[in-house]
Amino acid sequence: MKPNPYQRQKKTLNSDMNVVPYIDVMLVLLVIFMVTAPMLITGVDVDLPKEQTNTLSQNQLPVIVSLTANGELFMSYEDNIDTPISESQLIDTLANLQSQSSGADDTVQVMINADQNNQYGAIMSLMANLQQAGIQRVGLLTGAPLPMPTPP
Repeated sequence: MKPNPYQRQKKTLNSDMNVVPYIDVMLVLLVIFMVTAPMLITGVDVDLPKEQTNTLSQNQLPVIVSLTANGELFMSYEDNIDTPISESQLIDTLANLQSQSSGADDTVQVMINADQNNQYGAIMSLMANLQQAGIQRVGLLTGAPLPMPTPP
């Protein structure tokens, strides 16, 4: 008897998992992370001095005031990242943040991110402005120390 050409062939079921869609999704996610990763690096480019220091622990994130080598001021706090700011605006903003703090444990801490090539007077002027705004907790940011050269 001749087989019917119009009859459907019965094939065995393939129970293996099809991983091609998962690979496609993973490649798309990889591309997204590769594109967005450079955008996550923020900050004003300053050449920090290199010293060994202790890290500070605190409840509230500090306000970071950056002073570039050419004297420009930038401020980072809450959702405002590296916002250019004048000295008078800096004093007003810090005074407002200080007045919003709830208690002694919640005082505003300011970290100064200054280029190591700044003049001493520029940093002292910035610290005087912080004192004028009522800031009592001020720290200086440093980079990792350079390794000591070994004698030959």
